[in-house]
Amino acid sequence: MLAIERRNQIEKIITQNGSVLVTELAKQFDVTTETIRGDLEKLEKQGILVRTYGGATLVDNSESEIVTERDIISYAEKQRIGKRAAQMIHDGETIFLDASTSAWHLARYLKGKRGITVITNAEKIVSELASCDYINVICVGGKLTPKNMSFVGRVAESTIRNNYYANKVFFSCRGVTVSRGLIDSSEEEAEIKKAMLDMSDEVIFLCDHNKLGRLGVPIIATLERIDTLITDVKLAEEWTDALTKNEVQLITVDK
Repeated sequence: MLAIERRNQIEKIITQNGSVLVTELAKQFDVTTETIRGDLEKLEKQGILVRTYGGATLVDNSESEIVTERDIISYAEKQRIGKRAAQMIHDGETIFLDASTSAWHLARYLKGKRGITVITNAEKIVSELASCDYINVICVGGKLTPKNMSFVGRVAESTIRNNYYANKVFFSCRGVTVSRGLIDSSEEEAEIKKAMLDMSDEVIFLCDHNKLGRLGVPIIATLERIDTLITDVKLAEEWTDALTKNEVQLITVDK
């Protein structure tokens, strides 16, 4: 079993049980306790669990992760991805930005742009761009999720679908796999992302390495639905073959 497959299985176990023990996992997967501790350390960095003495407990993200916690995870990688994504936006364009931390990093590199319109459901992005005189910022409104400071629900979705169309959408999500595509951790956030994808000419997925291979529900879209994937690591052949098959442009940012 590959390490990433083992970690996906550990994530399923801790989601079901709420906690795990290092010794039990080592026996179950027939590996050393040191290997399991390494797995738990990686999963902790992804915001899935909190390590404890002899094991780990589940982080409660049934709605979505707390923004300050998400900011810490892969901060430098998301920053590089956001900077590269901002280079794809031209003056005069209209773009959607979702409520992901990756999209917020992108927004921070837009302040020198002129004449662009940013449509978002993220309060943090609205605040980030509020002082920019040459950027038109539109917030879709709707039901506020306090943990994520994003607007979701029927009003937000219908506002997007009935009122706006964008040149590009930049978004992220909980994870992506070759077979299942892109998934999220919140049904309401997923519906907003789907609306943004449907109402855009070009779809750009901001994908730091922690999202690769992560399973979950609900499904947002298959790989063929995106036009460009921006990541921070060199992808395995399985991934590059799948992206080529689905005509997805791959951009890898330098460290």
